[in-house]
Amino acid sequence: MLQILEGASVIAAVSLYLIPSIEADARGHKDAFAITIVNILLGWTIVGWFAARAWAHSGSVERRLPRAAKRVLRSAGRVTTQKLVQHAKLRTAMESRKTAAQRGAKVLCS
Repeated sequence: MLQILEGASVIAAVSLYLIPSIEADARGHKDAFAITIVNILLGWTIVGWFAARAWAHSGSVERRLPRAAKRVLRSAGRVTTQKLVQHAKLRTAMESRKTAAQRGAKVLCS
């Protein structure tokens, strides 16, 4: 009975030690192997274990880049649209002034 408890406690301890590696593998992290190496070699320092755990929880940069690119494109689109609207308003105002000036010149000539 004592051997069973010892075996169960060893399995539990190893499972707790390898939580970052297990999470990285379960999440399909692209750096799962590197996380496992860091966890095995530096996990005993506690700082290494928390670093591996944080790395396993971090989202992949590849997932963040498309979102950032979309945000940049949206903001560039907004700025471009605003500039086009400003240009159209300015052009309309200038054309109306030009038309008013032409009418005034016709009135003076008549």
